Amino acid sequence: MKRQITILSLFLLIASTITSCKKDETSLKAQMLGKWTLNKIVTSGYTAEETLKDPKKINGTATYGTTSDYVDFKPNNDDQVELSLSGNRTIGTYVIIYSDRFSMDINDGLNYCKINSITANKLEFTAKIDKTNITKVYSLSR
Repeated sequence: MKRQITILSLFLLIASTITSCKKDETSLKAQMLGKWTLNKIVTSGYTAEETLKDPKKINGTATYGTTSDYVDFKPNNDDQVELSLSGNRTIGTYVIIYSDRFSMDINDGLNYCKINSITANKLEFTAKIDKTNITKVYSLSR
């Protein structure tokens, strides 16, 4: 009887070890991590007055896609995100809020983001800049 209890205990210990060491591949953070090529950003919400004051603030589609255009969600403990547009790098932070939402504090301010779609090779999310009507849809690929 003692031998059966010992064998059962050993089996349960091994089984719990195997299941606890399973790699996290399903959480939003695990799916987002890494370097993504930035294909395009579709911006909306700027007023005519804002566009006249600053020509960088325009509505419409900006197409990217070179190796210098990327978004890199870093796997470090600081939850950093690096955005590179035409070689101009910006580093900020991101925080996972829910299974399909995260916030990203980057060059244009705090962005509240909702995942539109995510696969191993494609990521699309909509970011709304805090306290504004500006919305940006990011299309990324690997």
